[in-house]
Amino acid sequence: MRLQASIAAAGLLAVLSQCRSAGSPVDLVEVAAARMSEGSVAGRDRGWVMGQTGKQIRINDVVRRTLPASPPGRLLFTLDVPRGARLALACGIPPERHDRPGVEFSVKLRRRGKEQALWTMLLDPLRRKEHRRWVPAEVDLSGYAGRDVELVLETRGFERDDDPRRAFWGTPALITPAAKAPLVIVYLVDTLRADHTQPYGYRRDTTPELGRFAADSVVFDTAIAQASWTKPSVASLFTSLLPGQHRAVQLRDTLDSGHVTMAEMLQAKGFATGAVIANSVIYSAGSNFEQGFDLFAGMHGAGNRPSKVVEAAPVVDDALSWLEERRGFPTFLYVHTMDPHVPYTPPAPFNMKYEPHPTPDHPAVDPRGDYKEPLDLDRLIAQYDGEIAYGDREFGRFVSELKRRGLYDRALMVFLGDHGEEFLDHGQFTHGKTVFDELIHIPLIVKFPGGRGAGTRVKQQVQEVDVLPTVMQEMGLPVPAPPVIAGHPLQPVLAGGVPEPPAVSEISHRGYVAHGMRTSRDKYVQRFSPEEDELYFDLGRDPKEKDNRLAENRDRASKLKAAGEAAMVADPFRHNLRAEGGGQYVLKLRTGGWIEGVEPRGFGPDDRYEIQGNGRKLALALRPRPGRPREVVFGIRPMGAPVYLEGTRDGRPLRPSDVAIAEEAEHPAEVPFRLPEIEPRGDSDEERFDNVFAPPRGDPPGLQLWLTMAPSVKVLAMDKETRERLCALGYINCGKR
Repeated sequence: MRLQASIAAAGLLAVLSQCRSAGSPVDLVEVAAARMSEGSVAGRDRGWVMGQTGKQIRINDVVRRTLPASPPGRLLFTLDVPRGARLALACGIPPERHDRPGVEFSVKLRRRGKEQALWTMLLDPLRRKEHRRWVPAEVDLSGYAGRDVELVLETRGFERDDDPRRAFWGTPALITPAAKAPLVIVYLVDTLRADHTQPYGYRRDTTPELGRFAADSVVFDTAIAQASWTKPSVASLFTSLLPGQHRAVQLRDTLDSGHVTMAEMLQAKGFATGAVIANSVIYSAGSNFEQGFDLFAGMHGAGNRPSKVVEAAPVVDDALSWLEERRGFPTFLYVHTMDPHVPYTPPAPFNMKYEPHPTPDHPAVDPRGDYKEPLDLDRLIAQYDGEIAYGDREFGRFVSELKRRGLYDRALMVFLGDHGEEFLDHGQFTHGKTVFDELIHIPLIVKFPGGRGAGTRVKQQVQEVDVLPTVMQEMGLPVPAPPVIAGHPLQPVLAGGVPEPPAVSEISHRGYVAHGMRTSRDKYVQRFSPEEDELYFDLGRDPKEKDNRLAENRDRASKLKAAGEAAMVADPFRHNLRAEGGGQYVLKLRTGGWIEGVEPRGFGPDDRYEIQGNGRKLALALRPRPGRPREVVFGIRPMGAPVYLEGTRDGRPLRPSDVAIAEEAEHPAEVPFRLPEIEPRGDSDEERFDNVFAPPRGDPPGLQLWLTMAPSVKVLAMDKETRERLCALGYINCGKR
């Protein structure tokens, strides 16, 4: 296997070298410094143009790497044009400029001082709705092959203006039809349970196309996701880090730009990188998952709005279009469909493929409102399976088109889910609430180039974080070693004889907090919210995780627990408690996790704090004076572990009116109560605060509570647009506030 890997790596390096040679495809963004001999945009000179080159610009939730194009604009490139080349590009005007007159984009060829127009287009979003997005185009250059060809990208406007951000050239590149460059495809189906697919033994014919793909591939029988909802799971896929490490865990978290993603690693080695994504949690502005992508396309639903109901067909269409836009380049493509995600609305005939069928009174669209009788469970599963079957048809179409284009055999293709879906397996519906296997056991099927290992099944447990190092090793590129990443290449696992590390899965989502440590034979789970308990399962005897055997397996559970706790990290948000005005407070705070890093501020001789209960409790005695408040700041481990507060003020029980929470200075419903958090719990939106990161306005007397962030941490603003996106996916309640 080491010899095979070495041969594969040597072959890749040879191909990459060939791709960079004369006559190869050319990314105009990448070669601008060396090949742009003239550059001016909106009165700015070439130096300014170079400073803007390569920036990602978002239009209608599609992000492209760009060259500036604001009129009057003129960029002249001296290039070697390969035989049969075409210029692939997109033109775009940002949304905030859609109320302005249009911009004319032109591509010209200059010879012996004379210029010939090859293509022109007037982009006019003010009058044409279809221009309120990136508009792709191709220009045939096959008749102009040769060395030192002068290509001109030009724009002009119809009013005097010096706005430097009015227009952009998106991902312009010379593409070639014949070059056989490396191709990496990661195809992810959101919310796909492994045990509802045929390669993993499902009784229904949900995935015949995946079954055919599996015959060409290696099937990993036990692949474990690092989280049970999309954001932390995909972040782990992109970074090969555990959720606690990358910290894109909760609804408002962003992916830290300090982490290096798989796309960035490949882009740095000359790969064109593209992503086509149906889930707005990943593609929304501010989420920061676009790191390293030349194209990062968020797909909209009906009415051109973010929606869960984005069927796989347009995702596949746009993914195939990107492959066409990058013909001849070493390419990485990430495809993210989400048909099995709630609501379950498969298109005809898949909505009637499995019985029992939905009825007007029992639509089986969303279990949170449509589960009214036992038969509804079967209806919901039937519709979920219909979604899988429809998505499988589209995956088959994607594979067939790769074969037709001659791309399939040489491609490294990884098919996987990000998490599963629960149908009362442990008393819940949907996902993001537990780390039981129905949610973290995902399909993982890898087709290696040339069909290496086709038809093999691997029983050893592997993890989602193993995908990144597998891709890097297969492409002959450096593989970061732990602890830089958490995963390991799958190639040695396929060869056999390598150790099996335990898999860590964790969740901190809408009030559900749990950590799991899983091996092939057993599993330990520590739950922090809403339950506070420990679970141990013997997976050999109890694969459905129904029988908690903690009492008779204390020693083994303790070892897994210690490993799990070592992987936990502190919450990046710190709790602030301030006592303002007069009075005497005796307070008790408790958590199922651990209270850490307590900082007393402004304490006098009568004030004290004490950490109790092995770090799970914090006792406070505070005597603030007017104008001399007492304040305590502390952290919690793990992320999302809830903290509860109770106590007395001047010898009487603490009342809700004694407490002001966040900027709105709201009172808790009762005491004891749970300290403020950055997202709502369960399926309600009632406990969200508009600005939980600011102290109560007006500085009211009594106890004040809010959160602070580490300087390097960012969160998504919960503005109207963000709320609408989360509502569309069912992550928050659309009917509230």
